[in-house]
Amino acid sequence: MKTLQMIFATDFGKSYQFNIASPKEQLTAEEVQSVMESLVTGNYLETPNGRPASLKEAKIVERIETPLFKL
Repeated sequence: MKTLQMIFATDFGKSYQFNIASPKEQLTAEEVQSVMESLVTGNYLETPNGRPASLKEAKIVERIETPLFKL
C-alpha cells in the first residue's frame, strides 16, 4: 500500500505529518507542493502541534505486507 506523507513545520516550532492513503499514481511534486501551500495559507488544519506554517517535505511511502498466517 502506498501513502503520501506531507510534513509541515508548525507555528509552535514542531512538525506535523498529514497522510493520504492510496494517492493517485501519476502525482507530481508540483501538485503536492501546491496542495501543501494551500493548506498552509488557508489555515485549514489545527493540530496539537500547532498550525502548519511552512513546508518541510513530502514523500510517497510504500509498505509491503507479507502475511504468514491468520487465525
